Amino acid sequence: MKTRCPGCQTTFRVTPEQLKARAGRVRCGECQTVFNALDNLLEESVPSAPPATPAAEPPPVEAQATDAALPSEAPAAPEALTPSEPAEPAEAAAAPGAPLTEEAAQALAIATGLVVPRETTEIPGYSKWAEGVMSSPASPSPGKSARWPFTLAALLLMLALGGQLAFHFRSGIAVATPSLRPLLTALSEAFGAGLPLPQHADLVSIETSDLQADPTRRALLILQATLRNRAAYGQAYPLLELSLTDTQDNAIARRVFQPDEYLSPQNPPEQAFPANTDIPVRLWIEAKDITAAGYRLYVFYP
Repeated sequence: MKTRCPGCQTTFRVTPEQLKARAGRVRCGECQTVFNALDNLLEESVPSAPPATPAAEPPPVEAQATDAALPSEAPAAPEALTPSEPAEPAEAAAAPGAPLTEEAAQALAIATGLVVPRETTEIPGYSKWAEGVMSSPASPSPGKSARWPFTLAALLLMLALGGQLAFHFRSGIAVATPSLRPLLTALSEAFGAGLPLPQHADLVSIETSDLQADPTRRALLILQATLRNRAAYGQAYPLLELSLTDTQDNAIARRVFQPDEYLSPQNPPEQAFPANTDIPVRLWIEAKDITAAGYRLYVFYP
């Protein structure tokens, strides 16, 4: 088959192997123009009568497959057309040396194996050059199972962890977001627990305190103090720790008092210590055989 250079109009003989090497792209040996030989194929026809004495034909100039690293060849003279086999009936109507029609070029390309029939090339994403590599769909590896069960399990575990954290810190969440208190209360009751009151010891202060011996009974000590909740929300009542010290400020006796021991009947321990409120504390402590020079009083939460 022959093709014509669109740059210098030189005619070359090409082979199907040359066309397959670079999908039809060749380089002209005369002017070095790179072009698609399939788009410039020429119709070969049989002359009416063969010449009596065939003229010596110059060696054919073979077009080269395009490559950036290939050196160009020396210019060659245009090649004369030689007799060839008769063309297909559909191609016989074309004049000798004229460019092939689109239908004829397509038929020739199919015949040489450069393209595949239309019903195959119309498949979306089809590539002739990848046909051997992607001829069959890739199948998953036999040892590789689906990942969605693990994803679902991880999601459930994250939800469970989030629920545990919300339940553990429900008291702080209720303080930070009061609108969620009813929901958190219902959640606590669903698990058979109540919504605990906040316990911030740094917001509970001892405003005043005094420890004196009872004048009527020398073995008794009277502790009087005032506690204040400085938080802007109600808290649980704290525990009181009283330590008796000697002259060196070393603890010689220690006792912890629960809220129900120092609160009056008007302040039930299960209720909240109101915000920004003071409560009085009055306790009688038996200190038989204990000689104390001083004391220390603390508030804390267990």
